[in-house]
Amino acid sequence: MTATDKASELPHLTNYLKDLYHCSDCGYCVDAIWEERDIDHICATLESHSPGLSYSGQGYIKTARAWVEGEDLPLASVSEHAFTCTSCGNCERICPIGMRPMEINRALRSELIARDLAPESAVAIQKNVLEQQNPAGAPRAERYHWAQNIETAERAELVYLPGCASAYARPQEAQAAMRLLQAAGVPVKILGDSDSCCGAPLRELGFSDDAARQSEQLGAALAKQSFNLLVTSGCECAHALANEDRQTSFAGWLASALTEGKLQLAARSSTPKVSCIESCQATLGAVPNDNQTLYDILGRLGVTVNGGAPTSRFAMCCGAGGGAPAMHPQSSTEMARARMREATAKGQPDAIVSIDPRCVAHLDAARSDGDPPVYGLAEFVDTHFHLSAEGN
Repeated sequence: MTATDKASELPHLTNYLKDLYHCSDCGYCVDAIWEERDIDHICATLESHSPGLSYSGQGYIKTARAWVEGEDLPLASVSEHAFTCTSCGNCERICPIGMRPMEINRALRSELIARDLAPESAVAIQKNVLEQQNPAGAPRAERYHWAQNIETAERAELVYLPGCASAYARPQEAQAAMRLLQAAGVPVKILGDSDSCCGAPLRELGFSDDAARQSEQLGAALAKQSFNLLVTSGCECAHALANEDRQTSFAGWLASALTEGKLQLAARSSTPKVSCIESCQATLGAVPNDNQTLYDILGRLGVTVNGGAPTSRFAMCCGAGGGAPAMHPQSSTEMARARMREATAKGQPDAIVSIDPRCVAHLDAARSDGDPPVYGLAEFVDTHFHLSAEGN
């Protein structure tokens, strides 16, 4: 296949030709174990779905290279493998020479989508986002049901964007975030009917054009607003809106509010002991690592964290990303259970805290009897702390 043929027949994969021919087959993205850096494997798909090489970052690169070189591949099998990736990004973070296997796999997905070879569950997510503006397909009109009893401002310098996960799957996180924002004396407005999905779920799945249009649609809605600060709850939303320089995560806002004395909090009773499940989405791209911010906030509040604050760059995925709960529910649930077992291995905490509402909802759904409750950051702080006398 000539370079021209490659570009015309496989336009998504040809963007990664350099990567396809520079992988050194070191295997770090397959079975990395590095005790000095507290790394004991990095891929939740290999851990909980299948240990086969073709499900790994290295496997995706090999598959893409074979397709580009004209091999007659069983594309139905390629689709089954490509759509198991949770898009955690660990394979890219650990690569010593900067290869991009996660992005290559998304390109694989895009090529398969162009040939109508995406799984039905992936196409259903696409349909849900395009028609109802959320991956679960819940009615768009219910996006702000969580805010029905919360007063918001028509004019304010701060816009709160809950994201799909907080708005639908974890509304208590959105409600808690609003209460804390308002407790700091900040007038807050929301987008209401003009809000929409940022496109992150579609980008993960390989629906790149639809994802770009979703991002543009949300950007256009924000452009009509007058504000100085955009606060987002979802880690995936933060990545989709990375070009919005007025954006900060809720964790980033809360850390600043505590540092600047805008919020002064005291424990409602005894300070709880917690375990943290880090979000792989918080470590992607140039967005600040909110896993570290989570530990900083808990430390400032005097909360004891089981095992301390490791903040690995290679947080193992809980199975919430990449459409995994819809496409591979059994595997994604086992990923969540594995993270729960790790979180309680060093002693039973009073609570488990995670930074990304999508992770929180998925982890909570996988809880077994006897497991501690799972909270998002805002929900945890709102539940266990109140404004101190100085903050009233």
